[in-house]
Amino acid sequence: MAISFGDNIDKSFAYANGAFKKFSGWFILIILSMLVYGSTFAMVFAMIALLVGILMTLPTDMVGASFVTSSDAVVAVSPGMVETMSYTAGTDMMLSGLFIGGMLAVILVSSLVMLIASFFMSGFILRVYRGEEELNFKNLGKMFWQGVVYFVIMFIYFIPYSIVSELLMYGPIWNTGYLIIISCINIFLCIFSTVLAINAGIRYAKEGRFGAAFHLGKICSIVGNIGWLRYLGHIILFMIIIGAVELIFMMVPFVGILLLIVALPFIMIFQAKFLTNLYESGEALEEPAEVPAVVE
Repeated sequence: MAISFGDNIDKSFAYANGAFKKFSGWFILIILSMLVYGSTFAMVFAMIALLVGILMTLPTDMVGASFVTSSDAVVAVSPGMVETMSYTAGTDMMLSGLFIGGMLAVILVSSLVMLIASFFMSGFILRVYRGEEELNFKNLGKMFWQGVVYFVIMFIYFIPYSIVSELLMYGPIWNTGYLIIISCINIFLCIFSTVLAINAGIRYAKEGRFGAAFHLGKICSIVGNIGWLRYLGHIILFMIIIGAVELIFMMVPFVGILLLIVALPFIMIFQAKFLTNLYESGEALEEPAEVPAVVE
């Protein structure tokens, strides 16, 4: 029988609680979490600022020579005003160029920082998937490389979903019925790809082989032993609990965000172990291969 939700919560919590014997491990994981979330925020902010900067560099004659008010009255813009606007835009062009270049640099650097930190965190998560009793940050090079491989595995699993989603957009999306249908298809494919990718990562962590992540029959069989609906039910309920905990942290005045950042490593390990326990319970239900009888 597959592991119960309550037992999984208890075992995952106990594992996460004793994951680090030294505070230095928690501190490194907190720094990595801050780098990922901080660089993501910086990248999004820079992209918005870049869009604003590009709009500011548009030629002034694109503004038009007139505006139509709500009363259909035409307000003419005099040639002198247009010249003034053009002169101002020309004067600010260099500053706008520097601003756009700066935002592009921020996007590039923040993307690089986010990827590097994410690779280290992914490599660390694989150690949780393997069930290592004492987590640490030894062999950083190996951790980084395995994080890169895990990222590639996740990327490959989402290629079919991306292709199908793109192709569906060429249909009659203005039709409400068609839009509902493709939305359902996209949701199903996204969930299916996510489940496969997660368990592929766990399988790769345990066997240490890239090819092991793509034994689809084995992965589907393990999830099937648990029951697809049961598996999804456990995941959804778990995410609701985690979401509620994070919301409670964020509602604490002044220090809520700081407390959440400190708690993120624990939540990350807790979640990874929860997923691993599900996988292992499904794997334990696999029927052993038949051994041919020895004829004496």
